Amino acid sequence: MTVPKNSLLLMRKIYKDIFPAVKAEWSKWKVLANKIPDQELRQQALDVYEKKYFHCEAGGVISLLAGEKSADAISFIVPYQLICDYLDNLCDQTTSFNPDDFAALHEALHDCFFPGQTKSDYYRFRDTKDDGGYLNALVEGCRRIVAKTPSFAAAKPHVLDLSQHYSELQIHKHVREEEREERLIRWFESYKADLPEMTWYEFSACTGSTVGVYCLMSCAMQPAFTPTYAKMVRDCYFPYGQGIHILLDYFIDQEEDLEDGELNFCTYYENETVMMDRFLHFLQKAKEGTERLPHAKFHSFLIEGIVAVYLSEEKAAAKKSVRHQCRKLVHTAGPSSMFFYWNGRTYKTWRKWRRAQ
Repeated sequence: MTVPKNSLLLMRKIYKDIFPAVKAEWSKWKVLANKIPDQELRQQALDVYEKKYFHCEAGGVISLLAGEKSADAISFIVPYQLICDYLDNLCDQTTSFNPDDFAALHEALHDCFFPGQTKSDYYRFRDTKDDGGYLNALVEGCRRIVAKTPSFAAAKPHVLDLSQHYSELQIHKHVREEEREERLIRWFESYKADLPEMTWYEFSACTGSTVGVYCLMSCAMQPAFTPTYAKMVRDCYFPYGQGIHILLDYFIDQEEDLEDGELNFCTYYENETVMMDRFLHFLQKAKEGTERLPHAKFHSFLIEGIVAVYLSEEKAAAKKSVRHQCRKLVHTAGPSSMFFYWNGRTYKTWRKWRRAQ
């Protein structure tokens, strides 16, 4: 399997090869989740399978960067994403507000990259901890792939950084409401000197994506992946590629988050015009980053696809006040973005119909 350079070929490979492989890997882990002894932990794990399958599908698309090793990339991406979503549920849906608890849970992501090392006790600050070995098994699933990834050494410093950023965000954003903003601002200040000009809430958004990790791991399946190449991939997706991903994610969820009292970074913009201008800035910078990469066309497809996927959501299409800016974003993303946009609308309609059967 080669890295596709044509949008029609890309969609064919996604539907024919990638989605079935993702579903098979995902189903394997769901069997294990159903066996979790503790009722609360089992409920939170199964909630991921019920509501967040599309995260694994989206991650699976990135596995095309691995070429003939895309199956190995999927075998890393799916358990890693399941860990992220499971831990998000444990931090968000349970009664704990303890940052030490959140940090301990997210040590699982760090451990994914160290085959053979002793794992942490991820539940050490929790009363509910009998998951039947579920979280450890997910970590081991990732480790098996890391251990046989040809060029992991080139990717390692960058995946560790991005994974740490992601984990730190989850710790700060899940504390008590009156504490989280101050913590996030202090956290941003500790990194500000090394960042391009941005706000604390934009930085937070940039850290909340797993796209960079999946691109790096998929590219590292190739023997020719060098440290220089790895840094180029990291610089493309962090901050801008990951930033546009999560900003659009928060953009379509604003109303829901407001109703649920959840933190939403888009609400901090002065107005919708400023917000959309910043979205365009992040998008343009991400697109510039793809131009310097090997397989530049595919990386461009990824950025265009991110924009198309989120703006094809009904929640985005219903926002009359920013409909013009949304169209501008899609057009700015590139010529393939409209194709991905309408493909996304069609696929979501089909999936909704299938669920209703």
